[in-house]
Amino acid sequence: MSEDTRELVIIGSGPAGLTAAIYGARADLRPLVIEGEPSSTSDQPGGQLMITTDVENYPGFPGGVMGPQLMADMRAQAERFGADLLTRKVSRVNLSNNPFGIWVGVPDTDEPTYTADALIISTGARSLMLGLEAEERLIGHGLSTCATCDGFFFRDQEIAVVGGGDSALEEAAFLTKFASKVTVIHRRDQLRASKIMQQRAFTNPKIEFAWN
Repeated sequence: MSEDTRELVIIGSGPAGLTAAIYGARADLRPLVIEGEPSSTSDQPGGQLMITTDVENYPGFPGGVMGPQLMADMRAQAERFGADLLTRKVSRVNLSNNPFGIWVGVPDTDEPTYTADALIISTGARSLMLGLEAEERLIGHGLSTCATCDGFFFRDQEIAVVGGGDSALEEAAFLTKFASKVTVIHRRDQLRASKIMQQRAFTNPKIEFAWN
């Protein structure tokens, strides 16, 4: 087996990717985790937990744990069992042949950077941001992309939710358990959420709307 051929390659290094790496390494599959490149958003090694402060809903941490610390511990555990981690981004994959082809860096070369008998794609989710300059500075410091994760920290405060779809209204409804008031800010004068979600939001005394 050549150096660029692996039994298992994992793309992504969030909780799912690193869990797969731990199990793969313990099975002696020599997994390679291509974890992405550093950035100030959730698109970075460790995923969305890298921009999360206290994580209180992960089993085994009764006092909570900081998101970056949790991911650092998972990373160290994967490495302890023999997983290799590469801090680069995948630019292309070929799933039509086995072994699968994985390109890192320049995507238009003929030969892939790595080939793999098995490939796990665990690139996770990415929050939709507004594109404002202050977002990167304020994420985790009053700005959140997960009501379930962070709503508890804003108890008895006024909270704003940006959006007009089902996700925004679900988050707003959840936040009313903690907030003194939730204001839904929407760029239009009508919501695009489902009718039942709109009805629940309009009849919730803690939810107000800022239109246009």
